[in-house]
Amino acid sequence: MDLLDLEAVLRERRDGAAPASSYSVTLLRDPVRAQRKIMEEAFELCLELGRPEVDPDRATEEAADLLFHVLAGLAGARVPLAGVLAELDRRRS
Repeated sequence: MDLLDLEAVLRERRDGAAPASSYSVTLLRDPVRAQRKIMEEAFELCLELGRPEVDPDRATEEAADLLFHVLAGLAGARVPLAGVLAELDRRRS
């Protein structure tokens, strides 16, 4: 699954295509919870990357958690990923 596919799933869930008990729905409906999870996952990734010997599997898991929560936060705020990717592309030019 690529990030745009994941964003589409999150948008569908945000717009009612998932049970209320869905974890992603709880993030989409509670921006403070999403913000806290983004901070938590960023911190955990930083801790792993700061180890003398980084565990690639653990870093991968933490990075995936961070990306998921960032996308959920963006989707909940109705900020399109395409705009973020366009900004990154602009910065590269």
